Amino acid sequence: GDSSSRGHARMRSVPRRGGKGRPSPLRRWNLRGGTTMFAVCVSLLLVWLATAEPSSFSDRGGVEARHRRGARRWTLSVGRPPDTNGPIVIEKKVLVDADDGPSPAPMGGGGSKLDEPVVGSTKKTADASSSSSDEASFERRCGDVSKMFKRIAARYDTMKDTGVLVVDWSENHFNGIGDEMQHYQELLAIAIGTGRAPFLRTQRRECEGTGLAGAREPSSLKHLATKCHFDLGDFFTGAHGVDWKWDDAKERAVKDALGAEGAKELVVTWSIHGMFFGHDDKDEHPTGEYAAAPDVNLVKVMMEHPKFREHKLVRLRIRTNFGHWCHPKELQRGSWGTCESYRYVVGIEEYKDRAGESPCPDCAVGGCFGMAMLQPREALRRKLAPYVEKMEDKRWVATVAFHIRTGFADMSQVVPPESPRADNATLDTLDAFLASEAKRVKYPPPVCPDKDFGAATAFERTDGPLRTFLKCVVSTAKNLADKAGDRNAWGTFMLTDSPAVRAAVEREFVELDARVVVTDGAYGHVKFANSGVCSDGARTCDASDPRPVWERSMMDLYLVGRVDAVLMLYQSKFSVAAMMRGAVKYGQRELYENTRITHSLVDPLVNEMKNGGWSRANEERKRMWTKLWDLFGPEGSREG
Repeated sequence: GDSSSRGHARMRSVPRRGGKGRPSPLRRWNLRGGTTMFAVCVSLLLVWLATAEPSSFSDRGGVEARHRRGARRWTLSVGRPPDTNGPIVIEKKVLVDADDGPSPAPMGGGGSKLDEPVVGSTKKTADASSSSSDEASFERRCGDVSKMFKRIAARYDTMKDTGVLVVDWSENHFNGIGDEMQHYQELLAIAIGTGRAPFLRTQRRECEGTGLAGAREPSSLKHLATKCHFDLGDFFTGAHGVDWKWDDAKERAVKDALGAEGAKELVVTWSIHGMFFGHDDKDEHPTGEYAAAPDVNLVKVMMEHPKFREHKLVRLRIRTNFGHWCHPKELQRGSWGTCESYRYVVGIEEYKDRAGESPCPDCAVGGCFGMAMLQPREALRRKLAPYVEKMEDKRWVATVAFHIRTGFADMSQVVPPESPRADNATLDTLDAFLASEAKRVKYPPPVCPDKDFGAATAFERTDGPLRTFLKCVVSTAKNLADKAGDRNAWGTFMLTDSPAVRAAVEREFVELDARVVVTDGAYGHVKFANSGVCSDGARTCDASDPRPVWERSMMDLYLVGRVDAVLMLYQSKFSVAAMMRGAVKYGQRELYENTRITHSLVDPLVNEMKNGGWSRANEERKRMWTKLWDLFGPEGSREG
């Protein structure tokens, strides 16, 4: 991680902005929210991918939504239960026409050093044991890849000889970590395969900085939320000092190291029309001069080209279609060259017979490469420490992560319904609703994997989807614990994007008492800047600041890698993204295979309700939007 003795970024809570008389700068929430998932192709191997952010909310907290005429501002006030210490004020901050307000409080220190050692912690803090444990596990399982990363790290010290390649992915569409984890790893593999000091730039060019991992502080929260987006490199770095995240600080350091002559940048563009030298906003070469067609082995053509060899600093612009580059070539010819380049670098498919000739056969996505690429930075380690410690103190011999993705993370980017609460979230009401949705969409029969590891659990005829799922989680965990030698030593890790679902499970499903770990903090979706949610009475949380949302999502991503199995009520991509950096012994399973309530119900409604859609919706859609907020959103009263 980034050692504090070197002045690296520290993630901390930021006091909420927008006091009396000050316009709220952002369209964001104070609640808690979630994640997303699905199934996708990982380098021609079909795997199930997942994107999750758990959520929670205080028991029986009150929620009140008010609209102030003329101010274009929504306020969501959440009150504590009457027996707690006073009210919590929670605001939904919407972009307003007035000034942005001051710059947010700083979240980080100085810039990263290129030679930063990142495996393990050198400090004797609460996270030291987990850091050393991670380091030992990595070295034991991935010795060859560890040695490879040491050799790659040496390139940063010899940049004048090896040269530098910055893979610039900042102009492409970003669709959440469930989709993008594969892309992050493929692009770093390509960069490593060139033999140069590798960097990835994924942050938008108009972003002043996120204030994380050595980046500059943004001038305002509005700028942060509207001009910047999530960057995996803000929270993870490579083993042994392979700090691949590219930002302004890295650019200055590299150019200083290369000198005036070596710092002259060559831009290479891989576009849907082919590879060309230079930059053009339309992804077309101004004179039609292409060095290669879009569907060939672009990295090999680039590495053999004289222009590439003449320059020490090369920026490779990725301007292909969003999606999975390794979809069938005939369906996605304009992006196939990126896939072909990755397959060549790691030596798979038609290159497998000559894998020894491939530039980086140990750079295949996931496994040891994913673990080496994604070592938590020190700030993230500190946040993770109490949860890792809790898991270790419990001495569970089997831990099952369970993910309940409802789509509330997507919903929370839109204002709540202009109607009072009509229902409350309990296991009974949630099961009744989910059962009706299963009937409407014709879900397949639920399949619990517990029988694969021992005796199958019995389900009551009255059990709805949620109770069936929770019983399956308990049964699977018990069977895995029995398989490990102690049927009683089992636990769980809960992920959900719904504060109401978390509250109902923790309150009513007593079988999980003292056997569940859930992360706290801000909730939301890393794809959206205005879905942030605070809860648990965190007075230092600012829902207008997307960084705590990103941080909590990355905490979940890391912790999934410390469990033995992942069970999902519905399909999602977050867990497989997590499994691309952490080994999950028994993989992941879906109770309802190939089903997504987000796609069949929630997302269409979200699109309808955006931009004042409530006023245009018919009564049936209004009732459904209210139902979703009642059952998935924060508990308590709501007034329109």
